[in-house]
Amino acid sequence: MSVMSIPLPRSARALRLEFKRNAVPYVLPLLAAVFYFDTLRTADGFPPVWTPRASVIPNHMLIEFSAFAGGLAAWAGSREGRRKTADLVAATPRAAWARLGATLAGTLCWLLLAFLAGVAVLYIQTALQATWGGPPLWPVFVGAAGVTVVTVIGFTCGVFFPGRFTAPLVAIGVLVPFQVGFREALSVTASSGTYALLSPSGSPPPVDAGVYYHVAPDLSILQVTFMGGIAVALFGVLGLVPGLRELSSAGGLRSLRTVFTRGEGWLSHAVAVLLVACGVAASFTAFALAGTARPDAIGGWQIPALHSAASDQPVPVTQDCTSSPGFQVCVHPAFSLYLHHLATVLDPVAAEIAGLPGAPAAAKEVASVSGGQDVQSGTAANPPVFEFTAEHVGAMLGQFNGIPDPAGWAQGFQQGLLDAFLTGRPPHVGPVPILLGPAQQAVEDALLTAVGSQPLNAAVNSAGVSAAAQRFAALPASARHAWLSAHLTALRAGAITLAQIP
Repeated sequence: MSVMSIPLPRSARALRLEFKRNAVPYVLPLLAAVFYFDTLRTADGFPPVWTPRASVIPNHMLIEFSAFAGGLAAWAGSREGRRKTADLVAATPRAAWARLGATLAGTLCWLLLAFLAGVAVLYIQTALQATWGGPPLWPVFVGAAGVTVVTVIGFTCGVFFPGRFTAPLVAIGVLVPFQVGFREALSVTASSGTYALLSPSGSPPPVDAGVYYHVAPDLSILQVTFMGGIAVALFGVLGLVPGLRELSSAGGLRSLRTVFTRGEGWLSHAVAVLLVACGVAASFTAFALAGTARPDAIGGWQIPALHSAASDQPVPVTQDCTSSPGFQVCVHPAFSLYLHHLATVLDPVAAEIAGLPGAPAAAKEVASVSGGQDVQSGTAANPPVFEFTAEHVGAMLGQFNGIPDPAGWAQGFQQGLLDAFLTGRPPHVGPVPILLGPAQQAVEDALLTAVGSQPLNAAVNSAGVSAAAQRFAALPASARHAWLSAHLTALRAGAITLAQIP
């Protein structure tokens, strides 16, 4: 007997049949188009860093797949009810739970295959562009759990409420909890309650998330447990469908024992009840643990019962630095794509202030979050080094976060370096620093003009600031350097007026 002639088991034949007649393949082109125009193009707006790119899986991709998964699963689940074949198939020797399970498995396998194919496209694109790190798996697990639970919810709705309008109503309805959860997760705080963290969708992580510190899997474990518990409980409910239908037709609880001890047998009903209990227990446990969440030191959330101290340790890495003499620029290897461009941008500004008191001799990137607060750029002393983050450079936000204007991107770093130099402000945690004083702003604009850059805020400057900047920029470089050397301390203290600028 050849391998091809070996008969498949009954369950395998039923699953193969469900694969062949499933409705999911017919909507894959539409799902691929939605994936491209939303998920993939949103990911392109992030730098080629793994954690921010992977955040589009629960924040965008899962929501897209949920509408399709819920509607298609409801359509598959309502098939027997829509075609009025429930009584016909009830007479077959195949158990109703096994029959429904095969239909659900066929639909779920198609959806998970499509989901994993989208993840593969996203991760392959990132792998071709990223310069450090590897693909995070927990966002994939969360997304797969989300697709699974929505599929089971839609299928269960189709079984219990068969009809032509069930599928579109479920497709629309599953989007509501996702959108509500997303909105609540954006504003969640420790004081307002942390149960919204069960939502797989939330605010995008910092652009350097997972770069300087490991991303703790606490929330992902919690979300997978919560959604997995719901899916298991509803699958157990599907095992009780024949008994519940007979109980409903019996018109009371008197025949409860009779219903659940005949037909498919008490064992299948006992297993179904056990699955319902285990699923409810898992979801309730995850819900209770969500209430214990607290902020961690790197801007995320930790669950004390699930947290590992290893997640709090910094990731050992050696920064990439420019090899040219003079002003040295260093960035994390994940952002080495920007290194030479950044050095080209900062070198002329550093040359303008070289040799002045407190002028930085180098620039290096540091983590954007410390102690749960944003880190602002500044000049660290001994030796003076301009420290910036991937999120904050001076008063600018998100400089490594895909700004489409190259000129604005470059001037943001130049202005950030001059902000720190002219104010003498060290790196610090907290809100974005206040703007420069009039004289400091005029000097900064003049130095930016001298290196061929357009000041970012020239349009909002007063006429006095603009006139002083033009006067100072017209001076020879040696005269500007000499004046700054003599008046830098007073300028940093805010004791210089616009009239005193030559």
